[in-house]
Amino acid sequence: MVIKAQLAYCIFLIFEVLFAGATYDEIISDKKKQADIIEKEILENKSLISAHFSESAKLKVQIDSIESEISALNSFLKNYDNESYMSPDRIASETRTVISLSQEVDKRQESFKKKIIDLYKHGKNYELELLLSSKTPNEYLRRNQYLQRFSQTRKKELKDLKAKKMILDEKKKMLTLSTSSRRFYVESKRTEREDLQARLINLNNIKDKSEYESTLMAAKITRYESQLNNIKNFISNFQDNRENFTDKKNNRLNYESSDLGAVKGNINIPIDVGLVISEYGNSVSGASYSISFNNGIDFSLAKGSKVYSAASGVVTLTGEAPYYGKVIIIKHENGFRTVYADLSEVNVNPGDIVKLNQVIGKTGDSIDGQLFHFELWQNGIPLNPAEWLRL
Repeated sequence: MVIKAQLAYCIFLIFEVLFAGATYDEIISDKKKQADIIEKEILENKSLISAHFSESAKLKVQIDSIESEISALNSFLKNYDNESYMSPDRIASETRTVISLSQEVDKRQESFKKKIIDLYKHGKNYELELLLSSKTPNEYLRRNQYLQRFSQTRKKELKDLKAKKMILDEKKKMLTLSTSSRRFYVESKRTEREDLQARLINLNNIKDKSEYESTLMAAKITRYESQLNNIKNFISNFQDNRENFTDKKNNRLNYESSDLGAVKGNINIPIDVGLVISEYGNSVSGASYSISFNNGIDFSLAKGSKVYSAASGVVTLTGEAPYYGKVIIIKHENGFRTVYADLSEVNVNPGDIVKLNQVIGKTGDSIDGQLFHFELWQNGIPLNPAEWLRL
């Protein structure tokens, strides 16, 4: 629906055609407002990505913990698939296993403790200092890879240690229970494992959703940064070519008729200031580069700008429409209808009677940037707004 904005931004010798009755100061002011809005959007999305990153990190810790618990429970429960574990011989075997496991846990715990103490003897920032002291890029990469493997090894050792301790505690508890209590206890552990597996699925879904939203926000930031760069280039070039632009401010007319055929060529544009970025006819989308037929005209202007009724009439439709965003349709005399789309705010309702130049909403944005879309129809046939509006 909208031609690539940067193409319009590069044309500076035909401002009279591209701009809809605006002064130089109004154009500069609007572009700066657009830039401010985009910068705010970039900051907000970066903040949201940071929040999602923190959430994903917390979820990862929970997921790792639950996976460790499930793994430990699997190791514990695989020895209790039948009732032989309640026989005297099995109990004696379990007792020996507990003693051996206890010794193994003590050794692992002491080994891990020594590694941590040894690491901190070098200082809390040892790993960072090790990286920064690298003399060449290759040495930096080698040390970084080593530290990543070292960190992963520590995490695995800690995970294994926790699993061993859990199995040890469970086996110790089993030895203190009666035969009937052991059976009940094993069943409770199977139920616990099922609950943990359900929690794990839920946490992974939440984490995947958070990471997907972060990806979408990152794509938004890239798009916003491109739009911001285009606007800054436009302002710079527009200022450099100030002498080529002649102020042309059109005051709003107060025509009485709602039959737009009577005021052809003098219909007030529905906004105060705007750069025409896509005219009636074949149009190239800035986002998808696809060619489509534009039933109206598109203006680039700051989100939140006022939108006026082009003539008196009755509101026939408001709401969301595919490719149009929030939209308003107003019926006028003699089969005319006006369409106001890509809005951020709608201030009227179906059935409302609106007057000429009444504020009916505010402009919004789309994937192509901050803009406003306007159409003019008569008896179900789209008309070229450029031939009807007072541009």
